[in-house]
Amino acid sequence: MNRLGTAAVLAAMLAPPVSAAPITLVCDGEFRTQIASVDSVSEEMFGGTMHVALVSEADEVVEVRLQAFEGQTRMPVQTYALMPATPIAEGEETLVASAMIPGLNTTAPLAGVEIAMDTRPKDDLEINATDEAITLHQTIESGPMLRAKVDGKPLVPTRERVATVDMRLDRLDGSLSLVWSENLVKDHKIPGAIRASKVRLRDEKTYDARCMPVRQRTF
Repeated sequence: MNRLGTAAVLAAMLAPPVSAAPITLVCDGEFRTQIASVDSVSEEMFGGTMHVALVSEADEVVEVRLQAFEGQTRMPVQTYALMPATPIAEGEETLVASAMIPGLNTTAPLAGVEIAMDTRPKDDLEINATDEAITLHQTIESGPMLRAKVDGKPLVPTRERVATVDMRLDRLDGSLSLVWSENLVKDHKIPGAIRASKVRLRDEKTYDARCMPVRQRTF
C-alpha cells in the first residue's frame, strides 16, 4: 500500500467510533532508556513492538491500552482510562509509587525522609483528540514534599517522586511517540560531608514507532 493509501486507512481507522469497541494498531519502533545517577547517565536502545488499543465513547477517546513487546519479552498491559475523580485513601500513596516507568525498577526507599509540606499528591490524566493527533498526558506525584537539588538549584521544593507519561499518535502518518519519565529524590553524600544531601534524579524511557491498523483484538 502506498503512503497516500496508508494515510487514508489510518484516517478512517482513527476516526472516533460511536461505540466503545476498541480500534487496534500495531507499531514497530525503537525503545531508549536513560537511567541517571549523580555523576552520569546510562543509556540503552533496543527494538520492539507495541499494540495500541483506543476506546471511544460519545466521539471522545476515553481509554488507551498499550501492550509492549521488548525483544522476546511481553510487558504488562498499561491502561490509561478517564474516570470520575475519587479521593485517594490514606495509605494508598505507597501503592501508586511502585513501577512508575514500565520495565524499569529504579525506585528505592529513602532514609531520613523529612516532610516539608503536607498536601495531597497529584494524579492527573488527559486524553485529547484532534484532526491531526491523539495525545495523552499523565502526571503522578507521590510521597512527601522534600527540598532537594534540582537542575543544579539547591533546596527546591519537590515531591519525593514525580512520574509522567506523554503520548502522541499522528492520525495521518501513524507515527507514535511515547515518553515515560520518573523524577526521584535520593540521598547523596559527598565524601567528607557530615550528612547526606538530597538530589532529584530523572530516569526516562522513550518509544518512537510507526503504526498500522490491524484486526480488532483483545489484549
